[in-house]
Amino acid sequence: MPLADDARCRIVLLHPPLDGDAGERLATACGKLFAQFIREGRCDAATAEIEHGGAALVLAWSPAVPLSGCSHDKLNALLAAHGRDPVPPPCCVRLSDGWRCLDRAGLRAQAAADTPLLDHRLERLGDWRAHGLTTVGASWAAALLPRPIPT
Repeated sequence: MPLADDARCRIVLLHPPLDGDAGERLATACGKLFAQFIREGRCDAATAEIEHGGAALVLAWSPAVPLSGCSHDKLNALLAAHGRDPVPPPCCVRLSDGWRCLDRAGLRAQAAADTPLLDHRLERLGDWRAHGLTTVGASWAAALLPRPIPT
């Protein structure tokens, strides 16, 4: 049964994106960790999905309460064990060569207002479903784009 829109989520940007097999291994490992969290009473239900061509790991759980720091530490260790940085560059955009995580300078140099962006700052699964794939110009990252110099 899919989780409801009010489920809590953590979006992990994957840099570089994972291929299908590596993504499946990571999602399976996260599923096993969340099964442990369920047994320990940290949550009642959870999912772990690789989305957007391997560019994002979507972790969701209910009830919609924050996970403890210890739980996030375990998730971060699992990501590291799978060769992923739990804190990649903050902007994941789709450029002509695919999804790429960029720092602020990279975003300014390579993206435009209409560039697709994954909004990893969302904390509710329904928000991710509705607005996770957006554009730079429609997101928090719009403020990072260069502004035209008035003449």
